Amino acid sequence: MPAPKFLSFLPKPLLFGLYGGAGGLLGALLFGELLWYLLRPPPPAPTGPQAQVAIAASADVEVFVAGRNTFPVQIARDGFTGPVTVRVEGLPAGVTVEPVTIPEGKTEGAVTVVGARRATVGPKPAKAIAEATHDGTKITAEFPINLKVTDPPRPLADVVFILGVAPSMQWAIDDLKNGIGKFADALGKARVDYRLALVTFQNFNAAGPKVEILTFKGGDFTADSEEFRAAVGQLRVVIGSGGGNIPQSSLEGVAAASKMELRENATKLLLLVTDQAPSVVPESRTAEAVRDTATRVTNAKVDALHVVGMKYDEAVYKPLLTAGTDKSGGRYFNLGDVVRGDEGFDEVLATFGGVVTAAAIAKNPDSKPQVAAKAGEAKLGVRSLQSGQQSAAGTEGKVVLQSGAWTGTIAALVCLALLAGQHHYLRGSLPAVGGTLAGLVGGLVVGLIGGAAGAGLFLLAPGNAVLAHFFRVVGWALLGGLAGAGLSLFIPNMKLTLGLLGGAIGGAVGAVGFIAVSSATGDLVGRLVGGLVLGFGIGLMVAVAEAAFRKAWLEVRYGERETITVTLGPEPVKVGSDAKACTVWARGAPPIALRFFLRDGQVICSDVVQKHECAVANGFAKEVGNLTVTVHTGSEAPSKAPARPAPRPAPVAKKPAMDRDNNDDANLPMPMTPSAPAPRPLPPPQPVPAVAKPAVPARPPTPTASPKLAVPAPVPVVTPAIKATTRNPDACPGCSRVIPGTPGARYCMICDQSF
Repeated sequence: MPAPKFLSFLPKPLLFGLYGGAGGLLGALLFGELLWYLLRPPPPAPTGPQAQVAIAASADVEVFVAGRNTFPVQIARDGFTGPVTVRVEGLPAGVTVEPVTIPEGKTEGAVTVVGARRATVGPKPAKAIAEATHDGTKITAEFPINLKVTDPPRPLADVVFILGVAPSMQWAIDDLKNGIGKFADALGKARVDYRLALVTFQNFNAAGPKVEILTFKGGDFTADSEEFRAAVGQLRVVIGSGGGNIPQSSLEGVAAASKMELRENATKLLLLVTDQAPSVVPESRTAEAVRDTATRVTNAKVDALHVVGMKYDEAVYKPLLTAGTDKSGGRYFNLGDVVRGDEGFDEVLATFGGVVTAAAIAKNPDSKPQVAAKAGEAKLGVRSLQSGQQSAAGTEGKVVLQSGAWTGTIAALVCLALLAGQHHYLRGSLPAVGGTLAGLVGGLVVGLIGGAAGAGLFLLAPGNAVLAHFFRVVGWALLGGLAGAGLSLFIPNMKLTLGLLGGAIGGAVGAVGFIAVSSATGDLVGRLVGGLVLGFGIGLMVAVAEAAFRKAWLEVRYGERETITVTLGPEPVKVGSDAKACTVWARGAPPIALRFFLRDGQVICSDVVQKHECAVANGFAKEVGNLTVTVHTGSEAPSKAPARPAPRPAPVAKKPAMDRDNNDDANLPMPMTPSAPAPRPLPPPQPVPAVAKPAVPARPPTPTASPKLAVPAPVPVVTPAIKATTRNPDACPGCSRVIPGTPGARYCMICDQSF
């Protein structure tokens, strides 16, 4: 019986739609709503009756001791448009953050965090708080931040100023004294561990070049900008030491600076300040002397040499700019621009300070604070795939779990109902325990996967209603597709792709039904109707997909109003009384009576009892037990079965008891193995007439010794030669049909065995 009596008249798609709908509704009522309640995430924090605000910030923010860093924040408003102030609470000791106000019409801002020299090192959880006021009501939202204070090793830098002290350079000495404080402060803010040194040189005189290295309390270098400033302030130009167009001993000053004890791991930079060309004797050796000095700088492992000089001397000093280990080289500053500028030497020092900082940090990349990641999107709340209610921001994982559990229970009951319906449809009984567990577990797995994936997609569009509905449909379609693909494994000759397609369409129909119903009645009724429509759609569309794309099928008729259809394909459809082995159960038939399958585009019928196999056409009918099977190939009218070959002149074997059809010989071809002829009856015995006995001649006397009897020679038996035959390794051991394939994995449909 394909279905209960009151449903037996329904077509298969509608019948399976009812099976799936009943399973979906029961799943939602018995288990889905219970899990939905138990796994519900917390609601959003109350923010007022009409207005609310949300905030998102960088999850991890790093700040250095005696340093600063910035991180972005983003807000979202609902019900108001006014300004929002962002502040940070829970800061570690020694760290401060100034509140930032995001004005009306803006949703992004940047927060600056400052670490003092004595800030507490280590991570500490904090939170960014957004505050606003609307109609006299305070609205707040917060976002967790992991604030980390670090004190990494500072980059090292040794800077040597090489300064000419001719009368024409008095202004430069004064500017260096006044600007060195800003230069040092800039390095300190960049957390550069710097040391400063000063080398002076004068013009040639009778005693030769005069080069001096200033000394400080700690030696040739000092890390105290005030000490360096005081030393520069004591410098006095030497009257009568030249100037104007008199060459100066700048190369000797550079050579002296290269010989100073520079720290090995420090960034080593030299800055030459002069208003004259170098003094070289003889003058023709100037270019050679400059190149030799550049070689000394490189050999001393100085990173780069920068020059502040007159424009017309740039070509002379150019080889010095390529000296050093830094391939990018040094820079040439035009002293004339410095003199004419409003800021004087301060601008050169500021630029040079940036060069020193960049070089030091590049040599020590760990000394730069990590840039905070961009803030994510601020969410006012999280909506679920099966609910319009909002959950608290940050509970996306719980929302996905809740949706996956709900859809898992729905899909488990839908798959169980459809699997049980399929089993009853073909065999007239319910599945065993193994089939029941397969339906439940398989449905639960595909439901969890489809529901979680759909909920994850749905969370991508929290603020766009159209996109949110689209992702809801996609999520339910994914759920239905996975369920349909699983069901295709239990439907004979059902392609996996067809099950996937039909289930996906059914899931999408369920999503549309949920959206329509929930918008009119609420989430609870929407979920119940959604489960019903989801199951109905999956069952209906899987059956429709099966019927729409099949090439041949069996129509199995139990009575006037009880008919089922079974799709034909490469997998044999077995008809018989063995419910476990057969696809279609037939009461009163042999255990396996018939097999139907497709081969090379033809429908093949195999009579297991008679061992007949033949190709049959549309309209071929056969009675088996209590049912009648009819082959359909999609043709408009049934065609005649292929003609049977002429029978051999042999007695006809007795027909088996199961073949009650009068047209068996017309529909089935000659058997594969001819039946043995029936033995002929013996003729009745005839009376033998009396015959007179002939006279017996007298025997000669018998001798006393019996003579030996002559034994005839044995007749040689001639055995006919049998031609040796080699068995095809691809032949079936039962019927010798050649079936190519891998040994052990080949299947003979006639003998129902693998070899």
